[in-house]
Amino acid sequence: MFSKLVGQEKNKHYFARVIESGKIHHSFLFHGPEGTGKTAAALELAQILTCRDKHKRPCNECGSCAKFSKSEHPDVLLFFPVQSSMKPEDKQAMREIITARPYGKTTHIKNAALHVEVAREIKRRLRLQSFLGQGRVIIMLNCETMTLETANALLKLLEEPHEDVTFIMTALSIDEVLPTIRSRCQLIHFSYLSKKSIAEALHKEKNLSMQKALNFAEFAEGSYTKALFFLEKEFEEHKKVCNRIIYCCVNESLEKVVALSEELSTKENVDKIKPVLEIILSVLKFQYKNIFTSSKAPLEPNPVFDMPESLMISTPEAIISTIDEIEKSVDLLSKNVYLNLILVVLFFKMRVILRNE
Repeated sequence: MFSKLVGQEKNKHYFARVIESGKIHHSFLFHGPEGTGKTAAALELAQILTCRDKHKRPCNECGSCAKFSKSEHPDVLLFFPVQSSMKPEDKQAMREIITARPYGKTTHIKNAALHVEVAREIKRRLRLQSFLGQGRVIIMLNCETMTLETANALLKLLEEPHEDVTFIMTALSIDEVLPTIRSRCQLIHFSYLSKKSIAEALHKEKNLSMQKALNFAEFAEGSYTKALFFLEKEFEEHKKVCNRIIYCCVNESLEKVVALSEELSTKENVDKIKPVLEIILSVLKFQYKNIFTSSKAPLEPNPVFDMPESLMISTPEAIISTIDEIEKSVDLLSKNVYLNLILVVLFFKMRVILRNE
């Protein structure tokens, strides 16, 4: 049970007890940082609740489990933030990706939300009886994006739940979830994962040597999603962009800094900027830690990132200031601020800080 969930032993034990007792709460809110297993747990709990084998759940063999694995289960509805114009076939393709890769890195979609159409679809489906007779599960990912109209439409369903329906919602931050929704759910917190849990999962699932898995876990900052991202080709491409940004801010003219910000602000790069900035954050945090742990000994090589030589001479104060500026920029990315403006301001500030001007 919950074999696909990395770490989170406390939550595994809790669900083992409640599933054994048969006393399942009608609605759950899984909250915690990205990459800690909220989606994986929601999907596996849904499969467990709809599995036909009451002795081994999920059995992965019955007709219900077979349909679930193909994202075709008629009694499991999976919703996630989308743009209102997203086509049905694209939504289904996304459902299949999420089901197959619950720890996959999410992409920021501008203006994405759980729109009121979600509530209408849920109400429409709940007018019907369960197709397979094992109960029904409604999964709503990132419910902090739920519009007020959507929340109001769902309130009665949460206040007067159907006997055979379980709601499972997820959110990065519980504080961003509407109080009316939050108060009607059983709250389950997903904490940052330990380095050991991440390393063991990488070693087992990705056949990495234990040393390499531990290196990745060191930089994953408690997120299995982030650790998996280190293995992707896209990560290598992002590292090259990171090095260009840092080199340009430290060594190039202001005109070239502005030119780089314009180049990276194209429509094609919108979804790539956040992970690029997050990589730079990880590089800086490693460097900051290295300065204080290495004393007068030579600085340790970075086993995951190719650290630009220019950053090796930065002071702790400069690193902290740069981290602050990048974190502000990452926050602005989700607020529809003009991308070129974010990058121009950020690169200019990085240039001033790193060049000690």
